[in-house]
Amino acid sequence: MYYKIGACLLLVTLLVAGVHAIPPLPYEFYGNVTVNGTDADAGVVILAKINGTEVGNITTTTTGIYGGPATFDRRLVVNGAEEQIGEYITFWIGDLQAAQKVKLYAGESQHLDLSFTPGEEGSIDASVVPSQSGTIADVPTDSETPGPTSTQAPLLIAPIVAGLAIFLLYRRE
Repeated sequence: MYYKIGACLLLVTLLVAGVHAIPPLPYEFYGNVTVNGTDADAGVVILAKINGTEVGNITTTTTGIYGGPATFDRRLVVNGAEEQIGEYITFWIGDLQAAQKVKLYAGESQHLDLSFTPGEEGSIDASVVPSQSGTIADVPTDSETPGPTSTQAPLLIAPIVAGLAIFLLYRRE
């Protein structure tokens, strides 16, 4: 009887430890794109960056348009990390930055027209209020978190789980 309870506790512990490894849902973009006031050519690569690191890209297939609004249309998919939620995404074609910038939110899809004009880099905050605004949890900073961070928790749990498993196996014999 005690072995069944121990096995159940072990299983629950392993499931809870795995929850920390789930990345946030991506943020998707689509819309019109212009360079110096004219439609961007097909074949142009648009990069999305957070703090200078690429987090997504798309190649245009139609002049002046990237991605699409339909369910199965390709979109510019931004895969940010949990700690990047709330930071600005900037958009680039080569060395030219778009006038628009957007705050990263998980699981959103947004129509965003991008304009690449020298001198206007990052001047327009096109962030929207997330559709899940009532359900997004505030992610505490390291100074607010007493104890291990979410990336350290599985490292602390693993030895405990291993010790419990060994104890249960040897006790059975």
